[in-house]
Amino acid sequence: MATPKQLVNNLANISPDSIQVFYTDDGTGNGTIIDAFTASNTSTVNASYKAYITTSNGTAANPQQPFKIVVWGDFDLGAGIVNQLIPPGGTLSMESSAANSIYFTVSGKKV
Repeated sequence: MATPKQLVNNLANISPDSIQVFYTDDGTGNGTIIDAFTASNTSTVNASYKAYITTSNGTAANPQQPFKIVVWGDFDLGAGIVNQLIPPGGTLSMESSAANSIYFTVSGKKV
């Protein structure tokens, strides 16, 4: 099994209520498994987020993390997204209700 690596390093959505790609699998092997996920709200407002995994052709199902509120100054460990597979060539995207409010850090490994 591959060594875990950081997929997303403390990045936030720059536009509210818009889906932004944070990681794209390189298309080799069987994809990438998410092994750790943190959503930290460092702003002064409560904000919500959604996390999406799409296939290489852009097909997205319902959000893997459909709706989670993170109170300002708190964090969420993304229980609904950990251990999910990003398929070969697929993406991990996030959507936040407020710009630059929730910062995402994600690690995973190739399978």
